[in-house]
Amino acid sequence: MLLRDFSPELRKQTACALGLICGLEIVLLLFARTPRARLNVAQMAAVVFLTTVLLRFLRSGRPRKDAPEQPSGSAFLAWLGVVLGALVWGTMLTCYFVSDDFGILYLSRPPLLHQVKFVFLETNRAGAFYRPLTYSTYFLDHALWDRWPAGYHLTNLLLHAAAVGGLFVLLRQLGVGRQTAAITCSLFAAMPIQAEAVGWMSGRFDVLSATLTIWAAACYVRSNTRNNPIAYPSALMLYALSIISKETGFVLPLLLIAIDVIMFRTRPDKKIIGFVAAGGVLFLYRSFALGGLGGYKSAGISSAVDVTWKTFEGLLIRAPSQLLLGLNWTQPSGIWVVSLAAVMATTFMWLAVSTRPDPRRSALIMFAFIWMVVTAVPAHFLTLIGPGLSNSRILYSPSVGMAMVLGQLIAGMNTARIRNLAAAGLFVFLNLGLLHNLAAWRWTSQLAKDTLEDVTRLAPLPAS
Repeated sequence: MLLRDFSPELRKQTACALGLICGLEIVLLLFARTPRARLNVAQMAAVVFLTTVLLRFLRSGRPRKDAPEQPSGSAFLAWLGVVLGALVWGTMLTCYFVSDDFGILYLSRPPLLHQVKFVFLETNRAGAFYRPLTYSTYFLDHALWDRWPAGYHLTNLLLHAAAVGGLFVLLRQLGVGRQTAAITCSLFAAMPIQAEAVGWMSGRFDVLSATLTIWAAACYVRSNTRNNPIAYPSALMLYALSIISKETGFVLPLLLIAIDVIMFRTRPDKKIIGFVAAGGVLFLYRSFALGGLGGYKSAGISSAVDVTWKTFEGLLIRAPSQLLLGLNWTQPSGIWVVSLAAVMATTFMWLAVSTRPDPRRSALIMFAFIWMVVTAVPAHFLTLIGPGLSNSRILYSPSVGMAMVLGQLIAGMNTARIRNLAAAGLFVFLNLGLLHNLAAWRWTSQLAKDTLEDVTRLAPLPAS
């Protein structure tokens, strides 16, 4: 029955897609044999995709009221994405502690209230970051789980689920249809680039801040569209909490201005002043607590103000590319990951050239690109992410924007069957990529566990 939807043009596109898959596999297997070379190929493919999307959609005119979304009777589709994501993310519960996790565990020792007070009020730290809320969640975890790794990972998963739910609410507030919003959230739930942020206990800073930012944006939009008296104060509170989770939260006012100007075609609402004021106060206190701007320092210069041409390469090329095709090329994989990368790149290109440009979708895609870039700016000095995906946790919030782009491309396909096929395919491909990336964390955590056991066996702890 699906063949009825395949016009001669679509059949031609399918043949081209198969040829592109084979061509990419040959390049990756024969000419790009090192992890860095394969990253470069993936980056070129992603740049072509992103450029195609921008050229096609940004020429489609101003947004106007769109026709209601046509239901396709495929509620099963969204559940497919949820189930696949849950199964894949569930594999991280077996991971042990890695790297910075041990320092956080040391800091989390009781008494609980003393530790919470310390991270919120201590100012003589000469530190790099002020993130007391996230540290407090670790302290609570320690009180609940002690040194049981699965408990900490479960908290990360619950926060990720809250981010997915917040994105659904935000998209609905922005006028996105229920089915498209559900598909977008299912894509966001399983993006491979999120493995470090969600799968690593110490990646929680990015997950918590992004979750609060998403919900703050949703509350702001609701306060403007429904005149809800609770929504605006809630948005301000969530904004403040996102800032003290991680400094990425400071960018929310820029996202809200983009929502007003691009999505609703209005001047920025006066309510933005409240966010700017709250952000200013918290920035001043943060500067006082850290004794300056904070951030990593090199030769006495904060990384926050160290801007070079590489900064723009990271923000505009490398980061978006890793959001789209962020596979860990240093993890032993074999031919199947090469095949997966080729299929993913081809699917993305097929979506970019086959979807129908539409004024309203163009507005949301423009907003999504702004979200991707703006939320990456606070960590711009880490955006040149290599083939091993170190520091890819900073792309958790930008992955919201990429999920929006992919969701709108699927929504623009010609028929319901083709939309369902594209969505189901992406669910499978993204979850396979996520499973591959999580395998690196499972291997690393097992190595850390085995090493600690060996050390303890060779040099036992003294009897207490």
